[in-house]
Amino acid sequence: MESNSQLQTRLSEMESLAIATFGSKSKANAWLNKENLILGTTPISLANSDPGLLEVKKILSAINYGGVV
Repeated sequence: MESNSQLQTRLSEMESLAIATFGSKSKANAWLNKENLILGTTPISLANSDPGLLEVKKILSAINYGGVV
């Protein structure tokens, strides 16, 4: 079973990446908590697993570099 500290680490990493992508904590949090059509859920809800975090990283990378998901 996963520890609370592992989840906190994932959440922090996800939030940091989103802030770097969107330029502010408020914009990052808005994106993380809004349903994403590609993910089928909110990005923040995927923080409970490594595969979920990887999917969010892929989307943030695509946003940053203008690629496709």
